[in-house]
Amino acid sequence: MARKMAKKATKKAPARKKAAKKAAAPAPKPVRVTAVPGKAVTASALLQSVADHLGVKKSEAKAMTEGYLDVVKAYVMKGAKVKIGDVGMIMIRHRKARMGRNPQTGEPVKIKASKKLAFRQSAVMKAQVMGSR
Repeated sequence: MARKMAKKATKKAPARKKAAKKAAAPAPKPVRVTAVPGKAVTASALLQSVADHLGVKKSEAKAMTEGYLDVVKAYVMKGAKVKIGDVGMIMIRHRKARMGRNPQTGEPVKIKASKKLAFRQSAVMKAQVMGSR
């Protein structure tokens, strides 16, 4: 009996788990923009910029971007407001039926109810745009 008591006393305490150190997220690379102000950016040039920024192939960037856009479209079509980071929000706005006037004849015209795709900029984006004057 004394041996059993001695064995129990000599057992080691359970090992303490070491706290896993969280790896610090690498600082985001600045986005390199080669667009000329006032000119439209093509989808191909935009995809190439995304690929360069993420360090992936252009085909992978296209697959990720198109997948993201498909998901956003699906949510918007269901009637949800989709917030896109610090850029803004995409939603569908419903317009009620109303009475209008024909500008040439002044005749009253009934305007049907409709839906419009809308974008509302975020306060962060607005501040960045307004501050860059």
